[in-house]
Amino acid sequence: MGAWAGFLLAIVFVFAAVSKFRDPTGTEKSIAALGLPFPKFLASLLPSVELLCSVLLAIDPRSGGPCAVALLVAFTTLIAAQILSGNPQDCACFGSWSTKQISSWDLLRNIVLIALGVLATLD
Repeated sequence: MGAWAGFLLAIVFVFAAVSKFRDPTGTEKSIAALGLPFPKFLASLLPSVELLCSVLLAIDPRSGGPCAVALLVAFTTLIAAQILSGNPQDCACFGSWSTKQISSWDLLRNIVLIALGVLATLD
């Protein structure tokens, strides 16, 4: 079960990374709108980290799982903070493919993805 969870999560991270690589300007704007520092740097770093995490998930789900969970917890915390602020910004969680306002659906999606990361780790 953990190998499948890791594989599914790796696909999600590859999709997110490739989408961000294809639209670095949109990714940078989204990061800036979220109030994060160094948006240009993060726009180039984030998809690279997501891609590396997906490779680790594919090679060794027990090692890649914690990496994925850490990233997803950080993303989920940011999403929750945006929702609680009462002024949620647009999110390019999956690059230009998903430029929509952050909502509770994003929290639910990330909770499911975190569960996949935990399953991958426990295999």
